[in-house]
Amino acid sequence: MKIKSFVKMALAVFSLLLIFNFGAYGQKTDCSTTTDAQTVDAIYDGMKIKYENQMNHINVRSKDGVVTLEGWATTKKIRKQIEKIAKNTSCVKRVTSDLTVGAGGGCGPGQKKCGGTCIPTDETCNVRGG
Repeated sequence: MKIKSFVKMALAVFSLLLIFNFGAYGQKTDCSTTTDAQTVDAIYDGMKIKYENQMNHINVRSKDGVVTLEGWATTKKIRKQIEKIAKNTSCVKRVTSDLTVGAGGGCGPGQKKCGGTCIPTDETCNVRGG
């Protein structure tokens, strides 16, 4: 009888621990106080871990949680990984990627130089890196 009671008690405690633990994972970030600059910084921080050498030719812009990636990545795999980093960043609603693969060329009409890439002349350059 004592063993049965102990097992029931242990299961009850384990169940409560699971409920409280999953409850913590279900909490979301309050994005109402997150600025576009903080979103851009968070994406560059994510890129820096593995792709710091790409940061000089990738411009990240955010407007109300909608992120635009501009520039180029050295490979398709790296482009996809950088897009994934942006998509998985807290408070990002949507990502538009204008990243190409391979070294960028000169800037065209209506564009300006931004690090190692070109962006529309009316946009802000946020490139990080040397």
